[in-house]
Order: sequence, then C-alpha cells, then structure tokens
Amino acid sequence: MNWLWETIRIALASLRANKLRTLLTVIGVVIGISTIIGMLSLINGINRSVMTEFERLGPNVLYVTRDEPGIHVGRGRRDSRAVTLEEVEALRRRCRSLKRISIVGEARGRVGYRGRKSGMLTIRGSQADYVDIANLDIDEGRFFDRLEGEKAPVCVLGRGVVETIFGTVSPLGKEVEIQGRTFRVLGTLMESGTVLGHSFDDTAIIPYRWYRVLFGKTPQEYAMASPAGDVELGEAVDDLRLTMRLVRKVPLGEEDGFAVSTQETLVETYKKLTASVYWVMRIVASIALLVSGVGIMNIMLVVVMERTAEIGLRKAVGAPRKAIMGQFLVESVLMTLTGGLVGVGLGYLIRLVVSSATPLPASVPIWAVPLSLMICCAVGVFFGLYPAVRASGLDPVRALRYE
Repeated sequence: MNWLWETIRIALASLRANKLRTLLTVIGVVIGISTIIGMLSLINGINRSVMTEFERLGPNVLYVTRDEPGIHVGRGRRDSRAVTLEEVEALRRRCRSLKRISIVGEARGRVGYRGRKSGMLTIRGSQADYVDIANLDIDEGRFFDRLEGEKAPVCVLGRGVVETIFGTVSPLGKEVEIQGRTFRVLGTLMESGTVLGHSFDDTAIIPYRWYRVLFGKTPQEYAMASPAGDVELGEAVDDLRLTMRLVRKVPLGEEDGFAVSTQETLVETYKKLTASVYWVMRIVASIALLVSGVGIMNIMLVVVMERTAEIGLRKAVGAPRKAIMGQFLVESVLMTLTGGLVGVGLGYLIRLVVSSATPLPASVPIWAVPLSLMICCAVGVFFGLYPAVRASGLDPVRALRYE
C-alpha cells in the first residue's frame, strides 16, 4: 500500500510539472466523457417528459394514421392516405368497440385579439370527444359540445396563448381572430409544459369543420379513439382495423393503407428512435476517447524517453520491473481520470444549462458517473500499457548512459 501511495505521489508530481502537456493530452477524454454525461442527461430528461405525457394521455388511446409511427421520408406508402371525417363518422356508427372517436387536424397559424397577435402556434381542429380522449385539463370555461362542433365558430385556447394576448384578463366569451375568421372563446386549458417541441400551451383548438374552412385538407390529419369500458385494448384494435378496412372497402389480401397504433406502439417506436441517438453518442464518445488514447500513448512514450536515465538509475538500485511498469501505468490512468473528472463536471454543467434553459427535466443517471470513470481507467490502462512495458524493459546500463 505504501508503494502505491508513493507511486501516485510521484505520478502527480510528474503531471504537475507538465501542466500544459497534461491539459492538451486529456482534452479528448474531457470531450468524450462530457459527451456521454451530457447526452445521457438530455436523453433521460426527454424520456421522462415523453413518458409523463404518455401517462397523462392514458394507456387506452388508439390512433388511426396514414402510416406506421416513425420517421418517414416523403409521403410514406403510395397506397396510404389520411383519415377523413366521413370515415371517422362511419367508424363512430359501425365500430362497437369504441366509446369515443375524434378526427384531429393540425396546422400553423396565429390568434389575434384587438390588435395583439400571438406568435405562430398550432391550430388544432377536432371533434367534441377529443377533450376526453386526450384527457385535456380545462382551466376555465368548457370544451365545445357536438352541436357547437358542427356549426359554431368557437375555440379553446392554451395557457400560453391566453397570457400572450389577454394577459390577466379572462378570455371567456371574448372574440378572437384566427386566419381572418372570428371565434368565440369557450374555455382555456391548464398549463401543460412542452414535450419534444409539442405543447398544448401554444395551441388553439377549434371544431374540425371550421378547421377545414380555414386550412382545407391537410396531411397532418389522424383519428384518436378510446375503447369501450368492457372491451380489451387488443380486441378494440382488431375491431377498429377490420371496420376501417370495411369502410374503405379494402379487398381481401391487400394491405390496409392505414395504421392503427396504441400508446405501447408509440413507446416502442420512440425507444427505437432514441436507440439510434444512443449509438450516435457512443460513436462520438468512442472517437474522442480513441483519439485521446492515442495521444496518451504518444505522450507516455515521450515521457519514457525523457526519463530514460531516471529509469536506468532506479533499476540499477534494485527497482523491480513491475514497479517501473506500475509507475507509468499509474501516470497514464491518472491522466485519463483527470480528464474524466473534468468531463463529468462539464457534463453536469450541460445538464444544468438544459434544465434552466428548457422545460426538459434533464438528469444524469446514477450509474453514468462510475461507468464513465471506469471507461477512463480502461483507456488509461490500455493505451498506457505499451509505454509502461517498454519502460520496464529498458537495459539499466544503456539507460544510465542515455543522454
């Protein structure tokens, strides 16, 4: 144990004697470890926000979309098309497994009131059942009913829209302008926060029929439904899919041309997307650590050359080979650990910036810090082994005569 502490003391003295060289050598380790910590905290925050949103919606929400959830280039499959209002009404009549269903359309626009206008926000068109399916929390007033959804120019505003154009004044009963049309405010939504750039705070919800008047047919249209209370989710999915095929008159043996998804499907899709982000993080961190490791090996070889006479003297007075090897391995590991500790600190700084500048509850997993430091030790041992072996194998006579 005394040998170990003495070895560490000598290694620290060597690193302090060459501060600039040590700093430049560990920059790669700092980049790699801070990337790992920062990306893990960011992804962990996104995961928590998304899962919170999924929990808010509830597990029994069904989605009918033109394509399967995920990233699609272009318009997806050629035979797929968006859900229509007529199809949703047919599903409402014919699909006995459903308790509620609503078509949903999304577009971008502004809301104005007496000369004040909001920024660009989401204008969402829906039917009356949407408030219960999406589990929306009404702050003031109410959501529009089915009769108002068919004819009345009414709307429900998110908390962010209310604060922007009304301030502290209650918007209930006031008339706002959306895309040049006048809508009466029936209610407001409670503050919900932002998830992946999506927020009900910056949203105006209007009846779908008025949405079609303002924006026409848009590609971002889908249906949301909830099953009847005594129906299993899987049974509701099968019934909805079969009924949708009948409504569209899809021939037997042909593909659906639409997708029926559940919250579980969306969670699995989300996990697949974040898995690719994890791989990118691993690649970036690995490249940084590899470059750093090569730099550490190069520096340790230079150190061995600079201290050849010292090595020869130590071997001449009886220092065993393992002591020489341990000396240089400890120096290599201390360099990578120093970079790792700085990288962890920088990663936590990234977490604090993300938490304060965005709504994401960024946090570092407990296992991330010890794992990062273990990686640093592994890098130090792997890339420091060859210089250490080379130093321990020097001939003491030749080493003493080296200049």
